[in-house]
Amino acid sequence: MDVMTDRINAAIDLLTTMVVESIAKEDGCDASDVLPGFLRSHTGQMLYNESSKLWWDGPAFIEELYRQELSKTSVRAQRIAVTG
Repeated sequence: MDVMTDRINAAIDLLTTMVVESIAKEDGCDASDVLPGFLRSHTGQMLYNESSKLWWDGPAFIEELYRQELSKTSVRAQRIAVTG
């Protein structure tokens, strides 16, 4: 790995930490409980895909994107439960 790749990876890791800690604080839970779900999410996967350039955006934008993803997933699950 070159220096630039190392810096990008460090920035992505920092953004992940900031997003997860913000969610944990706002939702009143532990960051260690939030992290696995975030990393498995589409948003988390996009963040770690350097070519998506999501890491160019700030933590507030990434958090909002993740919350929208969770909201859509929740609505989908409710529809499935209702339609059986």
